[in-house]
Amino acid sequence: MNNHVMITVDTTARKYRLISLFIASLGILTLLMADIEISATDPMDELLAILAGFISPDLSQIDYLAEALLTTVFFAVVGISIAATLGIFLAPLHHLPLISHFCAFIRSIHELFWALIFLQMFGLSSITGVLAIAIPYTGIFARVYSDILEQSPLDRRHWINDTSLSVWLYTGIIPCWAAIAQYTRYRFECGLRSAAILGFIGLPTLGYYLETAFSQGQYNQAAGLLLLFFAMIATLKWWFNIRLVLLYLIAAIVYLPWQSQLEFKYLVRFITQDIVPQPLLEPTFNLSHLSQWFSDLVSGQILPGIGASLLLSVSALLCCGVIALLTWPLASRAILGRGYILGHGLLIVMRSTPEIILAFVIMLIIGPSMLPAILALALHNGAIIGYLLAHRADTVPLRVDRPNGLNLWAYELQPQIYPSFISLIFYRFEVILRESAILGMLGVTTIGFYIDSAFEALFFDVALILILVTAALNMLVNSISLRLRRYLALDRILTA
Repeated sequence: MNNHVMITVDTTARKYRLISLFIASLGILTLLMADIEISATDPMDELLAILAGFISPDLSQIDYLAEALLTTVFFAVVGISIAATLGIFLAPLHHLPLISHFCAFIRSIHELFWALIFLQMFGLSSITGVLAIAIPYTGIFARVYSDILEQSPLDRRHWINDTSLSVWLYTGIIPCWAAIAQYTRYRFECGLRSAAILGFIGLPTLGYYLETAFSQGQYNQAAGLLLLFFAMIATLKWWFNIRLVLLYLIAAIVYLPWQSQLEFKYLVRFITQDIVPQPLLEPTFNLSHLSQWFSDLVSGQILPGIGASLLLSVSALLCCGVIALLTWPLASRAILGRGYILGHGLLIVMRSTPEIILAFVIMLIIGPSMLPAILALALHNGAIIGYLLAHRADTVPLRVDRPNGLNLWAYELQPQIYPSFISLIFYRFEVILRESAILGMLGVTTIGFYIDSAFEALFFDVALILILVTAALNMLVNSISLRLRRYLALDRILTA
């Protein structure tokens, strides 16, 4: 009698199944725990009113429309130009722990939170808007440019060990210029979205007029502004060219008002008093007072804020993955042929709409709860992943005897692009967690809700500590995500 021994082999496919099951189970659990009730009394009436606005959009009644449009574009031009320049110089040094951690820190803080900080120093000036974009994007560019340079066809040791500018330029930048330029164009689109939402804190960009129109029920004006924004994104490849950046920069410097309300004594006070924890400013230092102050902050704001942010983010991640898997075939030329254009357009609209605007509109329809935030994060990020997956699927080489329709999707394309899907899910979770914080400005009790409340109450010391907590949380998630991607042997996805 032969004895048979069964040997279990840990395959990559098995790892994908386990991680997918884990994400799905955790997402379902968080959805069950989240506040997702529909509190609006007549959601259908509100939805129909918004749809009616899109049927008859109107921009004629909006004052300063051209100024808002130019301010949005020029904030993005100057902010992204500064960030890309700094990023390209930091990229060769990104392998150094000090530089990589610094870049991770500055990109972990959302541009709206940077704007709230600079608002206290420079007021509602162009300096606030430009710095709010430039600082976090510098961290993003440094990391991604570093990844691009590592894929240089030439030996990377030349431009890492040689400090000569010419060696760095000819062995690092020029061979990778096409990839660098392509990624910079994509990030400029993101910069336009960032510039637009700066209007939510009062800066005169398109977001300011969008929030005003929606808040006042002027849905035809809001629809006109959104359609204008979509048109600006859709035509980007025709009006934004890397070779024209210098011209746009000169126009921005001339057009934007750079004067600020900064006075040196107020800056000194902000740095030496306003952001210093209140117990440390007492005439006599009392450790028990400081301990009690920090303990109350942790129990009353930090822990509830982190819990709500994670609950929201994991719930949104599950919905985001479902949306991506359902929508990418609609934008794939390999599956739908010429019919892909409709799905392609739908995904562009969804990914071009900033999450805070989506959440604001959905909240108007169904009322305040965690559900609008979950849907906004899922729709925006699911559309981005779906768009990238469709592009990846269209580059997959197919057999001559390939199946068609659902069989082509299920047995040929989906298995081949699933590693890209998992990699993008991990990366977008970092983005979702970062974005979940700013949705607190709409009343969702993430940690961003407590940050916004602290700024409104002028508790700048509390606000700063909460912002540092969000940065630490995002850096921790980034580290875990990177380890998981390495464990699954996933290739880097640079455009996300």
